[in-house]
Amino acid sequence: MFRLIKRMILGHKSSSDDYICFLRNKGVTVGDNVIIYRPFNTNIDTQNPHLLKIGNDVMMTGPVTILTHDYSWSVLKKKYGVVFGKQRKTVIGNNVFIGWGTTILPGANIGDNVIIGANAVVSGRVESDSVYAGNPAKKVMSLDAFYARRRDSQLKEAVAYVSEYKARFGEEPPVEELDEYFYLFTNSDNLVNLPPQFVTKLKLMNNDAECCDYIKNHQSMFRDYASFLKYCQDSET
Repeated sequence: MFRLIKRMILGHKSSSDDYICFLRNKGVTVGDNVIIYRPFNTNIDTQNPHLLKIGNDVMMTGPVTILTHDYSWSVLKKKYGVVFGKQRKTVIGNNVFIGWGTTILPGANIGDNVIIGANAVVSGRVESDSVYAGNPAKKVMSLDAFYARRRDSQLKEAVAYVSEYKARFGEEPPVEELDEYFYLFTNSDNLVNLPPQFVTKLKLMNNDAECCDYIKNHQSMFRDYASFLKYCQDSET
């Protein structure tokens, strides 16, 4: 009932699936596993649906704006009496994360395996396997460099997370709370009976088999969650 009422009020922006269905019906090319986390706050230009292509595994936080045209020519028309249209193909590749508040301008061509930082303004060509941020968006680093940075930050951030949780709630967090750091203490011998939160993370992006292979082929830092918590306790002393 709630979903029906929400759809009646918000229309095609009531959910990610509804928005994507709307885009496809308009003629926009949209791939598989595309998620619009804030559909009500997201604005995707459908005036020229044939000029917009969104690939597979695209995650959009919100609010996000994606354009294929603009009306800057209206100023020229007023002054010079001529219409100089601006309608350009906008392409978003596969496996792309679009950060909060991003604007993608007409003619942008975003490659595959790209992270776009929050509040970026994207135009022109965006290289594959890269991280972009800023206004205008510029390449910050390669995806490999970002991978290494995030890998090297995991333990420090996880320990800080546990410390802040204990300070706030007066107890150590249950294992389910560490659903973004479980690679630190999950090995091939404890892949069975994982908490649902961990399973959800493994299935995200539809590559849980590859994730499990990674865990089986890479020794984690700790043999289990108890060992990790012991390390956190020792770090406090």
